[in-house]
Amino acid sequence: METQTQNDISYIWTRLNRRWLLSGLISGVGAGLSMLLLASFLSLKIHQELTFPLKLIGAAVLGAQAMQIGQFGGGAFTGLLIHFGLASFFGLVFAQFVAEWSRKRVLFLMGLLGGLAVWLFWATMFMPSFNEPMGFLLPKGISLILHATFGLTFGVLIVVARALFCQNKS
Repeated sequence: METQTQNDISYIWTRLNRRWLLSGLISGVGAGLSMLLLASFLSLKIHQELTFPLKLIGAAVLGAQAMQIGQFGGGAFTGLLIHFGLASFFGLVFAQFVAEWSRKRVLFLMGLLGGLAVWLFWATMFMPSFNEPMGFLLPKGISLILHATFGLTFGVLIVVARALFCQNKS
């Protein structure tokens, strides 16, 4: 097998660095948690329950009934699975496409830009097309703040996770 260089992008398709993927996965889950905590806090500020953000997400699968099931019923549980599934997926994709030897500043910036890209394409274009409650009940400005929080947190966590899990530290 040929030696990969830092200027060669074929590593994206030919490598499988489990520690770096684990770093991405953990960072995605941690960033998803920070986003969810902020969303829950903001829900309380508008006199909604803590699980309101999860129910909004769960409505993508369960429809409007997700908003009516108890405090942590099926709607919130479904939303929890979807939210952390997507956060994990983002972390894994990020780790596969961004080199683990990238500089800390680049990782942080790419994390932030990744969160904003998710907001632009997923939250403003894709999600409202099949989750109408999300489109009506979540203002775009709040959604932007939540996804920026995700991206900032991810950018910090990926740098920390790399230092903890990967042998190639920079």
